[in-house]
Amino acid sequence: MIINEEETFFECIPQHEHARISAEIITLWGGRAAKEDPYWDELAAAVREHDRAWIPLDAAPLADERNRPYDFTNYPEKPKTEAYQRGILEAAGIHRYCGLLVSRHYTSFFEKGLTATGRMFRDQEKERQKKWRRELQEPDNEEHHLALLQFCDDLSLYLCTNAPGASKEEENPWFKNGFRQHFAFVNHETIYAEFSGKEHVFITPFPLQEPLDITIHGRQVLKEELQEKRFSEAFQHSTALTRQFYLHPG
Repeated sequence: MIINEEETFFECIPQHEHARISAEIITLWGGRAAKEDPYWDELAAAVREHDRAWIPLDAAPLADERNRPYDFTNYPEKPKTEAYQRGILEAAGIHRYCGLLVSRHYTSFFEKGLTATGRMFRDQEKERQKKWRRELQEPDNEEHHLALLQFCDDLSLYLCTNAPGASKEEENPWFKNGFRQHFAFVNHETIYAEFSGKEHVFITPFPLQEPLDITIHGRQVLKEELQEKRFSEAFQHSTALTRQFYLHPG
């Protein structure tokens, strides 16, 4: 779950909803060469399904001892990695290449300061990746496709985690200096996003074929409800909340 805390409520955006936004972004990707790749459809499916591991977790969100909800960054590691592995296998059920990309995406979170659980997850997945690469006869564009998946993931996270209309100083620090991925069709320039008002987002250089309207669906859990109810119960009776954005060339 993506959790944004406001003064009187928690805004909750399911991870699979965030992945749906990622899929809208990849659908309008502006780099023609990528769409001519024989694994384009599998890449698009991986982008769409990359967070399906979170579907059962987000259906009954956990909270800590203070009744504050865990988000995707601090969720307990053991159930999270177990869910990751289920999600990887479900993605591989669509196509082995989808599973490979999703596995690569998740293992990228486990590179430094590993616990025993994190190290076991990483090592098991790296062995699985080797096996699937052999089955796929060493696909040519795996690194580029991983970068595409992660760019769509990052841009969606930018829209889901920043307060609408946030200034550069107020932005999620992950994205203040632009996105980490670089693509040849925009001359390897760093891609930046910036709000103009609460709903308009300018992206420079613009990597999509055309401007994109996006609606993000979440839930609003009132903090006053949490004085008497566990977070999971309050979530089940929460009200709908939406974010509306328009992505434009900068």
